[in-house]
Amino acid sequence: MQIPDAAADAAEGESEEKEELGEFIVHWTGPDGDEEGPLSVLWKLIESYRVDIFEISIHRITEDFLSFMHGARDLRISLASSFTVMAARLIYYKSKALLPDPGFEDTEADSRLPPELIQQLLEYRRFQMASETLREMDDISSGIFGRPETPVVETGDEERMLEVSLVDLIRAYQKVLKRLEPEEEEDGYEISGEEWSVELKMDEIRKLLEEAISFAFEDLFENIEIMRKGEVIATFLAILELTRLAEIILQQEGIFGQIMIFKRAATVS
Repeated sequence: MQIPDAAADAAEGESEEKEELGEFIVHWTGPDGDEEGPLSVLWKLIESYRVDIFEISIHRITEDFLSFMHGARDLRISLASSFTVMAARLIYYKSKALLPDPGFEDTEADSRLPPELIQQLLEYRRFQMASETLREMDDISSGIFGRPETPVVETGDEERMLEVSLVDLIRAYQKVLKRLEPEEEEDGYEISGEEWSVELKMDEIRKLLEEAISFAFEDLFENIEIMRKGEVIATFLAILELTRLAEIILQQEGIFGQIMIFKRAATVS
């Protein structure tokens, strides 16, 4: 009989398709799991597809995201609203892609992820990579981030400078991001936007530390009203890289105090 052979061929084709696309199911790990929010789930789905982010179908990622939500019965209430908003957003994009546009013939491109969502996902990943770098540096026992073995700088009133934790640094960075002026979307939108050099920002920080023994983290963003998001990210990554290279030390003026940046040699008594 030909039916079993056809079924076998279909099963084999389905297997090959799954192998090509990769495993894509993301499972919720429970109330104390490692899923931080909808962007975290979307990024893991994207990684599982093993294709370029610009080639991903809005139809597929929407279905997979909704499947994840259906199976995430232990989803924290605090996250439920953000997942619902993202689900509604994806459904909107998917519905829009299904509607024919008489003035736009490239229906294949229209079915891919919209530029604004791609930008948000890439910025999320950039921030995650920065956080991972911080965690790696936090494990290094070389005095980075003002650990006890690092010589401690003292202020004029003899208050001891405290170590800067990962949470403190991320909190400071998030405050800066909130002060950014919203960028208007223009015609001819480009995902990458204007490129900013991390190396250039590193040189700027080095120059500042040649002119002064230290300066505040916030001083790097004093012109925030005219800075673009790409420049802010490059500046933050420059701080991480200089810290990793042990060129600078980050210390804090008391609990929840201002974060100060010191040239490493300047802290040696």
